[in-house]
Amino acid sequence: MNLSAPFLMQVPPFKACFVKTIPFVDFLFGNETEAATWAETEGWETTDVAFIATRLSLIPSAKGKPRHVVITQGAEATIVAYKGHTTTYPIVALPKEKIVDTNGAGDAYVGGFLAGLAKGKDVETCHKAGAHAAGIIIQQDGCTFPASPDYKW
Repeated sequence: MNLSAPFLMQVPPFKACFVKTIPFVDFLFGNETEAATWAETEGWETTDVAFIATRLSLIPSAKGKPRHVVITQGAEATIVAYKGHTTTYPIVALPKEKIVDTNGAGDAYVGGFLAGLAKGKDVETCHKAGAHAAGIIIQQDGCTFPASPDYKW
């Protein structure tokens, strides 16, 4: 599941849907703004992304298994929380002149991450796949993928 957009957490009926759904979620994705908005609407009084990811990972599971919480931060390291512990995974930042449009970067990251997961890859490799996909998307105008991207991950 993806936190999707900060405003969704600020509208009580939408937030209630998130609260009811998270116990069934194995992988929760978001960015630093969405994480901060979640914390604000929960009254956690923090913007510490690692802390927020940790707390989200510890929401009791209805499925009896731990949840991964993956919080991207643009060109900053991605934070993955699991069983109350966080790991940071670096991002290879592109030169500013290569960045064309950041729309779709988060969706591309999630798509790449889930593609790795579907192939049975570990979380670090899934992160690399997600970061690679996001890096390609932000070099395009609009949410498009080039015809022959380099899939080395």
